Amino acid sequence: MSTSAIKTKIEQILQNYISIEWETYVDLALKGDLLSMEETLRCNAHYAMTAITDQVIKAVSEELLKYLEEEAHQKGHRNIERRDLSIRLSTGHWIKVPSAYVKRPKKGDQSPRHLLAGHFKLIGDSSPLLYSNVAYSSMICPSYELANELLTQFGVPLSTTFVRSLTNEVANKCEEAGEHHVQLEQAECLAGKRVVISIDGGRSRLRQYTGKTNDQGNACYDTGWKEPKLFVIETLDEAGNLKREGLPIYGCRFSEKDVLGLLKDYLLQLQINQATQVQLIADGAPWIWNNLKPILLDCGVAEGKIIETLDYYHSSSYMYDLVDLMPKRVSQKQRQLYLAQFKVDLWDGQSNKIVEVCKQVYKKPNKIIKRYMNYLEKHHLKTQYADYEENKLLKGSGLIESGVRRIINLRFKNTSTFWNEKVVEKLYFLRAAIIAGRWNIVMQNLIGQLNY
Repeated sequence: MSTSAIKTKIEQILQNYISIEWETYVDLALKGDLLSMEETLRCNAHYAMTAITDQVIKAVSEELLKYLEEEAHQKGHRNIERRDLSIRLSTGHWIKVPSAYVKRPKKGDQSPRHLLAGHFKLIGDSSPLLYSNVAYSSMICPSYELANELLTQFGVPLSTTFVRSLTNEVANKCEEAGEHHVQLEQAECLAGKRVVISIDGGRSRLRQYTGKTNDQGNACYDTGWKEPKLFVIETLDEAGNLKREGLPIYGCRFSEKDVLGLLKDYLLQLQINQATQVQLIADGAPWIWNNLKPILLDCGVAEGKIIETLDYYHSSSYMYDLVDLMPKRVSQKQRQLYLAQFKVDLWDGQSNKIVEVCKQVYKKPNKIIKRYMNYLEKHHLKTQYADYEENKLLKGSGLIESGVRRIINLRFKNTSTFWNEKVVEKLYFLRAAIIAGRWNIVMQNLIGQLNY
């Protein structure tokens, strides 16, 4: 079909679905019923969009299918026939278009048998805009049910089951493509930047099947808590503020080994060895401090560029506890004097002085007191807060605490919500991409990297 013929068809569609309702729009506007006018126009626009897409694909199908069939033959596919392909568009409506179907695919090939499905980068017979909107809604809303209601409210009637299934398919495709490949912009790197890396854990309840069944024959499962580990990579400006033009990068896994491996993948791709400075900031979890610095060294970061920082809130809480738990013989006034001096010592990076005083106060410290003192003593070099202030560095890990709350807790820690471990681990990525402002980057990269 010629370009002029397609144009004529589109003009006719617009006339049939939109222009014909002109008097209705005017009448509703005169009555002040702008809501009904907009709803009517949106509904008609959806019908028009569906019809236009249908016409465009059918218009180019013959030429397109010949090319795809030749390409398929070159790849070793055999027995290719013409079959209709149903595609669900972002409007929620279906269209049916002619497609080439591979009856005998080459051994080991995982591409869709419908060649048009691969050409248009469909996922689950859904168009890219549909699966992007569905997955986005699923992750921004607190449940799949509300995501479906949101989509319905905006004129895209689906079902909760469909929304859940399609979101999981998108998450699977992101995992297959590699998170560190689809989340980053082309040529994005950390060269010449001041980088901050922080890591912490959240909580999600998992559905762990016991192998037993109840009286109704349904499978029984436990709902224990498990801690996903989340990291964030940010950049600082010269004033010590998080750069607004630089989008954060999040990664999340349940296993310590997996989350550290993912972090290393990102750092290597981002050329962390060319950063001017790298600040590590976290609480006192041993697995964090035992691994983060070695990872940076393995990535080629000079040791002199690495600054380790213990989150001030955590270190100060131990300081307060040491004062609160002092023996009764220490008066309230003396405790206040101790606390005032301890604050100065901690800020000046002299937590060792706090430990020395406590050793004198606590003649026979119990296990808890010993743990608190060991904590401050062990992390002495990571508590140089006055120096961090002077060098415009962070002193607290609020950036990762906020990430845990917004990415994990607000979506995956709902009451009576129990997740499959493998499924939710992939969904963390989708939610993180939204919170980081990287959704469009992820979708563009995913579509470009779908292995069809």
